[in-house]
Amino acid sequence: MPDKPDAGITGLASSMQLPELAVKLMYQRGLRTADAIRGFLNPSPAKLRQPDTLPDIEKATSRIITAIDQGERICVYGDYDVDGVTGTVLLVSVLQGLDADVIYYLPHRENEGYGLSMDGIQFCREQKIRLLITNDCGSTDLESVAAAREAGIDTIITDHHETPAKLPAALAVVNPKRPDSCYPFTGLAGVGVAFKLAWSILAALGRPKSELTGLLDLVGLGTVADMVPLVDENRILARLGLNAIGKTTRPGLKALMKRTGIRNRPLTSYDVGFLLGPRLNAAGRVSHARMAAELLLATEPDQADQLATELDTMNRTRQALEEKTLAQAVELVESQKLHEQRVVVVAGKDWHQGVIGIVASRLVERYYRPCIVIVLKDHQGKGSGRSISGFNLYASLQACAEHLLRFGGHKCAAGLNIEPERIPDFVRAINRFAAELPEEIYRPSLHVDAVATLEEIDESFIRFLQQMDPFGPENHKPVLATLGLEVVGYPRRIGKNHLRLRVRSGSTVLEAVAWKRSQELPNLEVGRKEHLDICYTVDRRSYAGRTSTRLNLRDLRTHSEE
Repeated sequence: MPDKPDAGITGLASSMQLPELAVKLMYQRGLRTADAIRGFLNPSPAKLRQPDTLPDIEKATSRIITAIDQGERICVYGDYDVDGVTGTVLLVSVLQGLDADVIYYLPHRENEGYGLSMDGIQFCREQKIRLLITNDCGSTDLESVAAAREAGIDTIITDHHETPAKLPAALAVVNPKRPDSCYPFTGLAGVGVAFKLAWSILAALGRPKSELTGLLDLVGLGTVADMVPLVDENRILARLGLNAIGKTTRPGLKALMKRTGIRNRPLTSYDVGFLLGPRLNAAGRVSHARMAAELLLATEPDQADQLATELDTMNRTRQALEEKTLAQAVELVESQKLHEQRVVVVAGKDWHQGVIGIVASRLVERYYRPCIVIVLKDHQGKGSGRSISGFNLYASLQACAEHLLRFGGHKCAAGLNIEPERIPDFVRAINRFAAELPEEIYRPSLHVDAVATLEEIDESFIRFLQQMDPFGPENHKPVLATLGLEVVGYPRRIGKNHLRLRVRSGSTVLEAVAWKRSQELPNLEVGRKEHLDICYTVDRRSYAGRTSTRLNLRDLRTHSEE
C-alpha cells in the first residue's frame, strides 16, 4: 500500500493542483511551501547571482578589457572535457565578439594530461601571448603559472576545482571554491565560472543582454555534462541551457543533434548526458579535444556536418576501447582480489588514457568501492578515480600526497600522476585512510523516495517529472516502489542480459525493463497476483511517433524468494 499522505501534503497538493505523490517528493527535498515548490519547478533567471562577489572577478575583468583595448594577444586555455571545451568556446566567442585578438589552446589528454602544461606555456610564448585565461583548470598549476609569469604573460585562472593551500601566483584566480571566496554557491561548473566572467565583461562594457543569453546553450551543455550538483544556480543554468540548446543557431550543435536523432522535442538531461556529451568528450578521449571546439565554433553547415560525423565515429571507437579496457581491468581485480579492499586501485600497461575515467566509473558500479584506474606508460603512472557517496576522493589523495607526483579534482572524481614503484605504498596509504571511515558507506543501498501505486503514474505525474528535470547530482530522478504487482504477458530477454516485462495493478498496465537482470526470468510467474515488488524510475519514451511510459527497474523481488 502507498504511504498514507500527510494532511499538509494533501492540502498543498490540492491548492497547487499537483499530484500528492509529487508534493511528497518535494517535501523530501526540503521544499515544503507553494513558493519553494514553484521556484524549484520553474527556475527563474532572475535568481542568478551577479558575478561581483566572485574572488578576483573585478581584477580579471579590468585586465581583459585593457588587453582588448591595447590589442594584446589573448589565449584561452581550457580542459579537454565537455565542461572545459564549452567554457573555452564561450570565452573565445565573447572575446571575438569584442574584436579581441584571441586564440585558444586545449591540451592533449595523453601527451600533456590535465591542467596548464609546459607545452601550453611554450605555445603561448611562440604565439606572443600577453594574457592567458584558463578555464576549468589552473588552480593547482603553480609551476606553469610561474613559467608564464617569467615569460611576461599575465595569467587569469577561471576554475571550479578544489584549491591548494597555496594558490598559483596568477594575476587573478576566479574560483568559487577558494577559502576566501564570498560567493554563496560553490558548485558552479567550469563553464559556469566562464559565464560569470563573460557576464562581468559584457556588463562593464554596456553590451546588450542578448550577447549574454546567447551563451546559455554552451552553459547548459557543460553544466549538465560535468555532473556538478544540479541545484541552486546550476539548476537555473541547466534548465535555461537545455531550452537554449533546442533553439540554438550554432551549426555545429545543430549538426550534432541531427546526428544523434534529437529533433523537434524538448531536450532533457539524458540528451546531454548520454547523447551529446559523450560525442563531444570522445574527441579528447581518442584524438584531440580541438575537434569538439571546432565543431562548436563552426560557422558553415558543411563543416559542421563533417565534424559531427567524425565525432560520432570517434565515440564508437571510444566505446570499443572502453569495453576492452574494462574487461582487462575486471580480470585484474578478480584475479588479485582487489575488490576485497576498501579502495580498488588497478594499474595496467598500454591502456588508453582517454577511457580510464569511464572504466573507473564502471568499476564503481560493479564493486561499489572508490576506484582508481592507472595507465602505466613511459615510466610514469597516470590515474583517474571515481568515488562513492560518503568517500571524499580528493581528501583521500591529499592524505596520500607524499606518494603522488601531482593530483587534482574534487570529492567525486580526481586525477593523479604517480611513479609506478610508489603504487604499492599509495594503495596501502589510501586504504588506511579508507579504514578510518564508517564501514556502512561501503555497502550499496538503494534509496526509495516513495511508495506508489501504478495508478499514480499518470499524465499529471509525468508532467511533474518533466518539470523536475534536469536531473543529476543532488537532484536525482525519483526512485519509486510499488508492491504486490501481477506479471502480465510473457516476460522476455532483450539484448545480452536484459529483461522486459509488463506489470499490472488494478486496471493499470505498464511496461518495465530490468537492465542486466535476465536471470530473473524463471522467477516471474505470469498471472500470479501480488507476486512482484519493484523499485524503479519512470521514463517517457517516444518512438515512431508514439509516446509511452516505461518503468526502468532498479531492483525487483518475487515473493517466491521469501
